[in-house]
Amino acid sequence: VGTITFAKGNLDVNNFLVTIGGTNINIDATKGIFNGNGPLYWDGKGANSGVNKPRFVNLNNLSGSLTGLTILGSPVHTFAINSCKGLTLSGVTIDNRGPKYALAHNTDGFDIANSNGVTVTGANVYNNDDCLAINSGTNIAFTNNYCSGGHGISIGSIKAGAIVDGVTVSGCTVVNSANAVRIKAYPNATGGKVNNVTYSDITMSGIQNYGVVIEQDYTNAGPTGTPGGAAPITNVNLNNVHGTMTSKGQSVYVLCANCSKFNFQKIAITGGLAPKCTGISPKPLGC
Repeated sequence: VGTITFAKGNLDVNNFLVTIGGTNINIDATKGIFNGNGPLYWDGKGANSGVNKPRFVNLNNLSGSLTGLTILGSPVHTFAINSCKGLTLSGVTIDNRGPKYALAHNTDGFDIANSNGVTVTGANVYNNDDCLAINSGTNIAFTNNYCSGGHGISIGSIKAGAIVDGVTVSGCTVVNSANAVRIKAYPNATGGKVNNVTYSDITMSGIQNYGVVIEQDYTNAGPTGTPGGAAPITNVNLNNVHGTMTSKGQSVYVLCANCSKFNFQKIAITGGLAPKCTGISPKPLGC
């Protein structure tokens, strides 16, 4: 109960302000607030340069549940969920709105890696990067969440050796964000793969770049326009993905070199440019 405010320090991105681990740990933080003093760090350069910025909450080798925590002012990367099995996060709020919000780069909501059986449900996320980023893991569920101001609900970025298999994203709303539905892989991600992903009942509004984007040309410096198929993307299912975009955005964009078994149903995204899908055959509905 109450607020814990973290004074600004000089820790860099290799450090966390909070680390939690253990087996069958159930935390009720319904009246708890962590304030990371993000505006004191934000310089528009994120985790890659500028002033040192620590990541916020490290959930490592944790099973159980975390309920109701409110996070304010993430310096960068809010939740890092690593090597967890059987973990549920429910009713979490991440809120980076306020002074210097536009400079709060790389304030990811939930970054998941090397984990199995993780569920995030009922979250409200106001940030300036991916709402969710699954970099590797299996049996991940992201349900009934609200994402505002960031880069969308993402699989990846997939790098060499990273495997994502079994993801369900359902009942989520994405507003005023760069993208809504996103799968991104490095072209040279040898040994990586994305398989068995379902996005269903996704509502979007105010999307600037892409309503749906699936690309195999991603790099940290930005997409190259030349896809590579080192990490295949297979069995991607989209159902009832709908909403509105700005006029310069693109409703659906697929750029693949090694993609198969895409099944899109009830894609209804208006306001943007026409879909453009390359490297996927047969083209799914909505392309």
